[in-house]
Amino acid sequence: MNTVKDHYDQQLASVYRWMAGDSKIAIKRNHEFLSQLGINPTLQGLAVDLGAGSGFQSIPLAELRFSVVAVDFCAALLSEWSDRAKELSIQTVHDDILNFSKYVEDRVQLIVCMGDTLTHLDSLSSVQSILLDSEHVLVTNGKLILTFRDYVSLELQGTQRFIPVQSDDSTILTCFLEYHQDAVEVHDLLYCKQGDRWVLTTSSYPKLRLDKNWVCNQIEEIGLQAIRHEIMNGMICIVAQKQ
Repeated sequence: MNTVKDHYDQQLASVYRWMAGDSKIAIKRNHEFLSQLGINPTLQGLAVDLGAGSGFQSIPLAELRFSVVAVDFCAALLSEWSDRAKELSIQTVHDDILNFSKYVEDRVQLIVCMGDTLTHLDSLSSVQSILLDSEHVLVTNGKLILTFRDYVSLELQGTQRFIPVQSDDSTILTCFLEYHQDAVEVHDLLYCKQGDRWVLTTSSYPKLRLDKNWVCNQIEEIGLQAIRHEIMNGMICIVAQKQ
């Protein structure tokens, strides 16, 4: 089993944008998502995107007139949209998201850690570190938006664990989930057509099994208030605010 970073660098980075589908649709979806959460163009200030990936959160945030610090450990993903970032108020940072506070000089109005980024951390203590650093840099009434998949309340069984992710005439991506006590191991099976034959590459990496109630409790313990907690677009969504 690889580290999450190795898995992205070696297996997923080259197909990530394809895997996620049309980037314009993804960006529009996040515009709508942020609007549902009450994040609107009247807000101005500094925003941090943890696990920025291909910019699907950073771009709509910048279009909403935030100055964005976009942090991701995968240089290949950041380089794919670096030209677009230069057109907007976005600073891309190639680093582990655990180090994000080093790149923040002013108080932050909004921090987002979306997609399934939070489960990519290596331990619950790393999640606690992200939450604590977020509380430290947020302004009063600043918000933290978390989304992540629920691998706790429902454990898929048998063939349910095989999940088709994306496919076209030349590429097929399927994942297989293997559950452990504290993590789920994600096996990615990537088929690419080369000439008249299909070539398979495989890799696996761990994701934390995060309990939504544990996350909410951690948020409250560090002094943030969880003001929303719901399922949105198939993901657990928690919005916390600094009092």
